[in-house]
Amino acid sequence: MGADRRSGNRREHVLKAALTVFATFGYRKTSMDAVARAADISRPGLYFLFADKEELFRETMRHALDGALRDVREALAAPDLPVDRRLVNALDAYLGRHVGTHISEGVDALLEQDQLDSMYDDYRELFISALAEAVMAAEEPTGPVTPRQIAEVLHAAATGWKHRVAGRTEFTGMLASAVSVALRQDLQSGVPVTSGRRPGQQRPNSVVD
Repeated sequence: MGADRRSGNRREHVLKAALTVFATFGYRKTSMDAVARAADISRPGLYFLFADKEELFRETMRHALDGALRDVREALAAPDLPVDRRLVNALDAYLGRHVGTHISEGVDALLEQDQLDSMYDDYRELFISALAEAVMAAEEPTGPVTPRQIAEVLHAAATGWKHRVAGRTEFTGMLASAVSVALRQDLQSGVPVTSGRRPGQQRPNSVVD
């Protein structure tokens, strides 16, 4: 069991190092040697864990997206926070992880790589669905819009802002304003929350860790 834990820890360390290398140099220019050096592991040791660069890349991005989605679910499940704060924290966890850092744009570019197939779209759907479920569970009146529409608008707004802000503090401040408007628009109408539609997927950029 101890050996398995050490192996798992080493693999996680390599995946975190690989994300930085891939984001800095791009998929095409990243070599297995560069990742091995960044992770302080031998080249044979790296190939023992991953058969080739494409497998390493896919597992790196899967690990990053898994971590982001795990933090989103933790943020949305926080028992002592109001729904607006939970939504802000969830949006920041998924889209703001690298705001203001040197790898922010690089990570976004990685999510567009053909090697990922539908991976990013699949995780994006899970993220937006989680936001919509949190809005639905809050049972706050949202006017004529649906929880799904609110989730998609918040996702789109956050995606558009994250490269236009100076840092993460400004980003979360803008998220707070957007969430407040989205949840409280047309509040006086008293129209109950309804279930959201599920439109065709679209691929905007995202930020993961």
